[in-house]
Amino acid sequence: MLTPAELRIPDHGTGGTEDGDVELLRRFAESVRKRQETMLGFPVNLDFDYRVLADFLSLHLNNAGSPGQSSEYGIDSKPFEQAVVAFFADLAGGVPGEVSGHLAHGGTEANLFAAYVGRERYPDAVLYASAEAHYSVPKIARMLRLPHVPVDTGADGAMGLDALARELGQRSDRAALVIATIGSTGRGAMDDVPGIRRVAAEAGVPGVFVHSDAAFGGALAAFGRPPRPWAFADGADSVSVSGHKIIGSPVPSSVVLARTADVGTVRQPDAAVGSDDDTVAGSRDALSPLLLWYALRRLGRDGLARRVGHCLEVTDHAVRRLTAAGRHPSRVPGSNVVLFDPPTDDVMRKWHLLNQHDHAHLVVMPHVTAEHVDRLCADLS
Repeated sequence: MLTPAELRIPDHGTGGTEDGDVELLRRFAESVRKRQETMLGFPVNLDFDYRVLADFLSLHLNNAGSPGQSSEYGIDSKPFEQAVVAFFADLAGGVPGEVSGHLAHGGTEANLFAAYVGRERYPDAVLYASAEAHYSVPKIARMLRLPHVPVDTGADGAMGLDALARELGQRSDRAALVIATIGSTGRGAMDDVPGIRRVAAEAGVPGVFVHSDAAFGGALAAFGRPPRPWAFADGADSVSVSGHKIIGSPVPSSVVLARTADVGTVRQPDAAVGSDDDTVAGSRDALSPLLLWYALRRLGRDGLARRVGHCLEVTDHAVRRLTAAGRHPSRVPGSNVVLFDPPTDDVMRKWHLLNQHDHAHLVVMPHVTAEHVDRLCADLS
């Protein structure tokens, strides 16, 4: 590990790139590569290589304001952003012209934007989310001054519809802003978006806005065996999908989509150097659109489907191997997350396995192979 003394920034600088500084960076990169070889516990895809885009590291691009408008700054990657948004809008069943979107800096910002436009539609709303929803949800509720109600989950980790009905019934005079988790961090569970719509209608609440937090599970829902309801045609008002998960990226990113009429309620005309602004960040990362565009041009829909198929096949293999190893694996149907009896602390650290409810937590992402699983099982024995 590098030490604070090695990384201290001197008062007078180094006067350019010194060999010692380059060596520090090389050592750090090598240590990260080494750790990545045994990364099995987190929902990020490490199978990517964007070195062909190195030229953009010497350019300043800034996607200030709305992705559909140029700004006075004028040096941006908004056309690439629009192409990425259009791909995901089509994947999520969004009707052209009725759905708008942009790239956010990660899942939390995407969820914040969705909750923001939902609150603008229903200012008196109560925010409901699964008790296993992303940790950003209670934080967002505090930021937006929304009452937050965690909803109990069923045996599969998904939001319990009976539990949701009870909670809605206790507040039937208030609109509901429901965040549906599509691929929970802990178990990969997927909430039932059409069921949420049905329960809200039966409860008689004065309005409902459903956000589909598909940061982790959007591609798995779209291309799973069988596909799962998760998007606009299934009852969602907004959708978010992370770019650094199934696709893979060196920096976090998220595509967030919402109905154009709702996005219009938060738009500030001519706010961002000559561009309207209907985003949270305003001045936004312009490198991620290039990264995701490049990856999606290589993959297309068929490539994403193959990645999902690979993840599910390796997950099947992991369940078989862990069963043979006597580790009692469990898995939500269709998920790429496997929980099993935890090994020693050394093995947990080596393979970057989280402890979830007294179980080790294995996440099969596109970079994970059957060989990784076999090596892990060898260490278990």
